[in-house]
Amino acid sequence: MECVLVSCAKLSAPTASDALLADALRARGVHACHQAWDAMEPERTAGQLLCLRSTWDYHLRGAEFGAWLDACTTAGAHIVNPAPLVRWNMDKGYLRDLEAVGVPLPPSQWFDVGEQPDLDAVRAERGWSDLVVKPRISATAHGTHLLATGQSLDQAQWATVVTSGAIVQQFVPEVANGELSLVYIGGQYSHAARKTPRAGEYRVQSEFGGTYVPAEASLQARALGEAAIAAAPMAPVYARVDLLETAQGPLLMELELIEPELFVTLHPAAAARFADALMAAFHTR
Repeated sequence: MECVLVSCAKLSAPTASDALLADALRARGVHACHQAWDAMEPERTAGQLLCLRSTWDYHLRGAEFGAWLDACTTAGAHIVNPAPLVRWNMDKGYLRDLEAVGVPLPPSQWFDVGEQPDLDAVRAERGWSDLVVKPRISATAHGTHLLATGQSLDQAQWATVVTSGAIVQQFVPEVANGELSLVYIGGQYSHAARKTPRAGEYRVQSEFGGTYVPAEASLQARALGEAAIAAAPMAPVYARVDLLETAQGPLLMELELIEPELFVTLHPAAAARFADALMAAFHTR
């Protein structure tokens, strides 16, 4: 069995979490390697297990990445998570699907490709003040903006948003306390981490000064995570559920099924669980 931990060109080596995963796979007799997705020839992936792990430029090359997924699937590769699930998860419109079945989100409004939201109209209609505007195809807060009352985007910023469609959300001030990330492997809850933004910042990613530490997930948080995963079109092999804890209960920020950091370095035993889940997925395909 050969498993490629699929990455991107800007990462010349696996992340620390993926290095632990690779070690766990090798301990099980699996040949594990790290390779950028756009350096792989799809016709040579037949019979391989391709685990999408750090494809951190997919949102900038969505059409090309989607075509690569299709070509590898046609060639006979086994992709984890499965390509149809990845395609569903690439567009934040998936959040609307989850909301429709009762998964709680921050108050949100969606806009289609080519449609520029009238933020003043959104504020007036919804009674919101501070807004967060995001492209529907985005990662690592790319193209995301927090706008106070009366603020909008400039022409270049709108271009990024309009290209993929937009999601406009009411700003939830509890983000200052950080997001709770729940990691699920093989359909089972594994562990959690708390991601906290630096002072004066609302984005929790490390690129913006955010930090993360091990955390405990409440039963209420885990119930939301399980509801979000159950509402996906198919069961993922791995998932990360990002949520905010508020006085009204937890709110889902993202269900990450493509390339999330899984914080395995905080919970090294998760590497063995992940390796076992990948092997099970490969042998039951």
